[in-house]
Amino acid sequence: MQSLIHTFLSLLKWPLAACALALTPACALAFWEICRQLVQLEVWKHPFGIGFSGTLVLWMIFGRSRFVKFWSTMDHEFTHAIFAWITGVRVLELRSTDGSPEVLTDDSEGHVRIAGGNWLIALSPYFFPTAAAVIWISTWALAEIPSVFARGMIGAATAYSILSTVREIHPLQSDFDKAGKLFTMAVLPCLNLVIYGVIIANEFGGERQVVGYLKLVLSKTAAWIGV
Repeated sequence: MQSLIHTFLSLLKWPLAACALALTPACALAFWEICRQLVQLEVWKHPFGIGFSGTLVLWMIFGRSRFVKFWSTMDHEFTHAIFAWITGVRVLELRSTDGSPEVLTDDSEGHVRIAGGNWLIALSPYFFPTAAAVIWISTWALAEIPSVFARGMIGAATAYSILSTVREIHPLQSDFDKAGKLFTMAVLPCLNLVIYGVIIANEFGGERQVVGYLKLVLSKTAAWIGV
């Protein structure tokens, strides 16, 4: 099964990169449009916006603390582990430190050891918002309509996921070498714009807004490539 999944991912890799490159300009325009709509809705007055803004402020104050670094690194490594399990790869070790010099090793602040690997595992922490996904799934499981507190938590988790991801992205990131830097540059912008666009669209308009967002991406892409 693992071999079949890895073969499929290998075959998918460069067609996905080509599709991502084609979709990225439209994704950027669609994301800009949804952000413009949020400004009109005065998003900062809504629970999602309050949670999002509050996390931005807290990150600026405490973002360099050992506590935040520990959980940010654990979130990163756990996301690797999630996609290892999804693709049938055994996770042998998962750990994180708080970044203290006395406990750092060659593995830096975190480490996940797996029995294999693929590009999806390598890149997963840079596009999949694990914290936001956990909050959203928990909210959905507990109530059909999220409470004000739950909407605030989703906003906070979304901001945390974005900020944590931004901190992890740099040219020397070894995960990008594993996936291939050219492939990484081709797919990450598109994946992030789609995923965070869907999160925001769902929060402020539900399924209809999500469908509208994705349709806008496809229609703009079709227009610029002349289909």
